[in-house]
Parts: sequence; C-alpha cells; structure tokens
Amino acid sequence: MNLKWMTGFILALCVQLVQGLSVHFKIPKPIYVALGRELVLDASIEKTTEEKIFMVTWERISDKGARRLATYPGKTQDPKISMEREGSTLRIAGVQESDFGRYTITVTNQNGIQTSDEKDVGKHEKPPEASVVLLCDVSREEAQWDSPVFTWLVDGVELTNQTANMSDGGSKLHLQGMKGNNYTCISNSSLGTSVSHFIIPDSTEGPDGCPSCPIRTVIVSLVIVLAVIGLFLFLRRNRLLSYTPPRGRNNNNLSS
Repeated sequence: MNLKWMTGFILALCVQLVQGLSVHFKIPKPIYVALGRELVLDASIEKTTEEKIFMVTWERISDKGARRLATYPGKTQDPKISMEREGSTLRIAGVQESDFGRYTITVTNQNGIQTSDEKDVGKHEKPPEASVVLLCDVSREEAQWDSPVFTWLVDGVELTNQTANMSDGGSKLHLQGMKGNNYTCISNSSLGTSVSHFIIPDSTEGPDGCPSCPIRTVIVSLVIVLAVIGLFLFLRRNRLLSYTPPRGRNNNNLSS
C-alpha cells in the first residue's frame, strides 16, 4: 500500500515538473495597506500550452480563522471583493481590520495538480511623508574612474548627514524641514569641480516670516472696503427713504 502511494506521488510530481504549473506573487515581500484603502494582490500564473486552469481559489487566514474569499470561475459573495485576469488578481475595496492576515492563492489544472503561494498583508498605521527633493545632476559625457562627491550648502553653510537628509550618494537633498533660500551643490571628481545654485524666493512671506500674511492682508483690506461701501449705501438708502420735503414750501408753491 505504501509502495503504491509512493509511486502515485512520484508520478504526480513528475507530471507537475513536466507541465511546469506554478504561481507566485509579483511582490515577494509582505505588503501593507491602510484602513479604508484598496488592496490589490497580483499573482502570476505560469503554465504550458497544453495545460488548462481548472480553478483558482483565494483564502485568508487571520485572527478570526481561515476563510475562502473567492473562487474562479465563479462569483464572490462579498461585494467589495472582485477578481481579474482569470482569477490571478484579487481586489478588496475599503480594507477593514478583518482583512489583514495571510492570503493564499491556489491554482488547480485539469489533472487536479495544485500549486500555491502565500502573501502576508499588514496594517499601515501612518501615511508616508512626502518630500520635495533637489537633484544635483552631473553630465557624464566621458568615462571616468571615480564617482563625483557632492557637497550641499544652504545660505553658505555646509550640510552634513546629521543636519540634512541626503540620498543617492549625496546627489539628492530632501527639503522637508529645511530652512533657507540659497541652495548650492558642489560636485567634485577627477574630471573637475562644478557648482550649481538654486534659489527659493521668499516673496510670499510677510515681514514676520508668515507665508500667508500678504494674502491675508489683501483679503482683510478688501473685506473692510466692501463693508464701508455697504454701510455707506445702506445709510444713504435709509436717508432717502426717510426724507420728506417741507410742507410750507409746497404750500407756497401752490398759492403762487
């Protein structure tokens, strides 16, 4: 009995190796998604021309246990879950706490041979911080044996890794949290030294360093002018409505 089982297992394994059915996620590492966002799990299914995909299933294992989410061909019971590309792509709209866990895609061919892959999906707590970057690009028309060394100055003061956020060998300077107007990049290599300047004007700032002060001043001034004009028109209208000509003058005009 054991020999028969082993023979069948070896034959099935050989058939699988010959047919080459496989599935794997395009992003090998665990992925993270925030609550309320959309989750997309994209897998790649490889097979030979003779093979046919009989079924694709998606399952999730979380703290609440295991659950089958979708089966292709077929329809999903949850309206926020959908499949694309013959079941190889799973979409979940409006991610909730229960959507975090380990996802498994299982592919079955016409011979009943299965292959699967897993993907961990975690919760992302804090949105990523956006940053504006200054790039010091150096043209390299001729070959050189070394790489350029970059130095950044802000208002004449040299930056270091402790005082600024630089990446890509110092060629990129991230401006998040930076204060200054005159940015200078110095590139030094065996081909020579080049200097580039970038100036950020502060014309939008007020005398006290408030970026929105000029706009705020214009708006307040405009509101005051409109208020004065409105008050003037209101008083003039009330004066005209309450005005009555003198009776004596009218009587004299009639008698004459």
